[in-house]
This record gives sequence, structure tokens and C-alpha cells, in this order.
Amino acid sequence: MLSKILFFFWLFAITFISLVDYSSISGLGLSKGFGTGFWLHAIGYFMAGLLFILAFGKKGQAYLLIALTALFLLGVLFEIAQLYIPKRSFNPVDIAANGLGLIVFYVCYNLSRIRSKAILHKSPRKGAETQRQ
Repeated sequence: MLSKILFFFWLFAITFISLVDYSSISGLGLSKGFGTGFWLHAIGYFMAGLLFILAFGKKGQAYLLIALTALFLLGVLFEIAQLYIPKRSFNPVDIAANGLGLIVFYVCYNLSRIRSKAILHKSPRKGAETQRQ
């Protein structure tokens, strides 16, 4: 239950940060391009993928890909919405950063699954045979 609350809180935070004009807050001058803003987007969407898995479990690759695609499209929607929000601007680099964060999460998740399967499938009998010889 806590993991679902965290996931939806994170989703709310991404929505708020994406759609609210916070330019009047001094000291938040995030740079464009591949600066701080790019990495904040990438980390934010990586965390969204991670929190999704923690909240809804491992229900298969197709389910995960649909969820990650939905998160990516949500990010695209937020960027398009910024065209209509005063003092906000559409930035395709932000979309790329969102996608990068989700892709890195997907790769890390699958590598961890492959590693855990390899560890689980090691045959204890092989170790026993070498000890006898």
C-alpha cells in the first residue's frame, strides 16, 4: 500500500513540477539542454519506473512496457501543455531526457532479473559433485 502511495505521490509531483509556473521562485534557474534540467528529467522518470514496479509488482514484460510507454506519453503531454502555460516552454530535450530515464530503468530492471534468474538457477548439485572428487 505504501509503495502505491509513493508512486502516485511521485506522479503528482512530476505533474505539478511540469505544469506550474515556478519562475518567480529565485534560485531555481535550471539550465536548458544537457544541464541540470536534463538530468532531473531523466532521474525523475527513472524513479517513476522504479516506483511503478514497486507499487504494482512484476506482471510481465508486456505490462511493464505498456506502463513505461504510458509514462513516456504522459511526459510528452506535459511538454505539449507547457506551450499554453505562461512562462513555460516546450523543450524536446526534456522529452528525450524522460525517455532516457525510462529506458535506463528498463535496461537496469531486465539486467537485474537476468542476474537473479542466473543465481537462482545455479545447480547445487554441481557444487556437491566437485566436493566429492
